[in-house]
Amino acid sequence: MAISFSQEEGFSWKSIIGFVIIFLIIVIGAYFLFFAPVPGIDVIAPASVRTTAELSEIEFSPESVVNGEDFRALRKYTGQASIGQVGRINPFIAY
Repeated sequence: MAISFSQEEGFSWKSIIGFVIIFLIIVIGAYFLFFAPVPGIDVIAPASVRTTAELSEIEFSPESVVNGEDFRALRKYTGQASIGQVGRINPFIAY
C-alpha cells in the first residue's frame, strides 16, 4: 500500500496578502516605537508656560498661606485620629 500526498499547485494569494499586511503592521509599529520623534515638554505644556525658567522664578511663601485670613477661617470637622481595636486577641480561636 502506497501513501501519496497531494500538493496544491500555485500561490495562495490570500496568504501572501495576509503576510504582507502583518509585515507592514510590524514595520510601522517598530517605526513608531523606536524611530518616531517624541514630543517635548514645550509641546505638551500650555502656551502661558513656555520654559522651566519661568517656573523656577515663582516665589512661594508657606508663611503667607498659613497666616492668611482664608486659611485661619477654616474649621476642623474631625477630631484627632486614634488607633481602634485591631484584630482579635487570639486569631486562632473559633468564632
